[in-house]
Amino acid sequence: MDLTVVGAEELPKALENARRSRLLALYFIGSTKTSTIPGLSVAGATPELTLYTPACDVEYMVYGRPKSFDAIPVTPEGIPTPAVITRACLKLCSFPYVVVDVGSALEPKIPHISLPSRRVGEPIDTGRALPIEVASSLYEEAKTLARALRGIDLFMLGESIPGGTTTTLGILSALGYNAWGKVSSASPSNPHELKERVVKEGLAKAGVKVEEARRNPLKAVAAVGDPVHVSIAGFTHGALEAGAKVVLAGGTQMASVLAIAKHMGVDVSDVAVATTRWIISDRTSSLADLIRQIEPSVKIVAANLDFSDAPFEGLRYYEKGYVKEGVGAGGTAVLAHLTTGKTMKQLQEAIYEEYRALTQK
Repeated sequence: MDLTVVGAEELPKALENARRSRLLALYFIGSTKTSTIPGLSVAGATPELTLYTPACDVEYMVYGRPKSFDAIPVTPEGIPTPAVITRACLKLCSFPYVVVDVGSALEPKIPHISLPSRRVGEPIDTGRALPIEVASSLYEEAKTLARALRGIDLFMLGESIPGGTTTTLGILSALGYNAWGKVSSASPSNPHELKERVVKEGLAKAGVKVEEARRNPLKAVAAVGDPVHVSIAGFTHGALEAGAKVVLAGGTQMASVLAIAKHMGVDVSDVAVATTRWIISDRTSSLADLIRQIEPSVKIVAANLDFSDAPFEGLRYYEKGYVKEGVGAGGTAVLAHLTTGKTMKQLQEAIYEEYRALTQK
């Protein structure tokens, strides 16, 4: 089976006619200094380098090699970015894509869109992740961008932001959802205790009450959020308002996107989440439970990629709980399958070829 629809048999409405849709993929990148807290993120060889991972991810995705650094983003163990999956799948597809910089610590050396209010997020244990006027501007700018991209039937929205599962925990907790122990990690040793400590410290300093945050979710973002999730939520708002369908390509981070949009008054019931099998089978997190709490009608679709027999150890590590998702990998694989008819086995072979080319450079 190439795809799994969690808790259902039929594809969500957003994906029913993907093959015949005018489709545009957008990859939102941004940084939060939360990722530099030791032990919190492995989306980079060192905590400091995680700030530059988003730019290098999309540079590699476009050119096959980062332009800013002569190195592919890797975990401390040397496991490569999931952009390997994204790039391989994009090469098989005919649909267009664009990168949107909403606050990357490093401006990517590729053609891209930058939101005027782009800003790197502060560590959320300060309780001052973003000025609220910046959070509001990013939401509105992304909403305006979606309205400007006319003639699109289906938007796929991916992300790259190390530390994003911790900010997701912060946003969801500020909004009153039970997210403790339910957000994922790029490491098999999910640092739930550290994430919880950082979030609780930030929430205590911010002093934001649940009722207050639910009335204005931008207060949750300002306290313990980041530039990426609020921007994707704003874009989702604008896209749905324009009559397009939206697929959120990512793991548990997409729960915070849905929550922000919902509490901004957006009907997110027909939005779909597309991810990887590794997120769905991860016993250290629960995307399905988070989605049920926020909007039970949102369906989750997983690409059943399996690297058990991959000829490269770096990819086989995915089967041990490393990386799992990022840079829209799962969603891009889902749409590559639906728009080209290629099986997951065929996509895997393309990913192996991409990885082979990467290791030979």
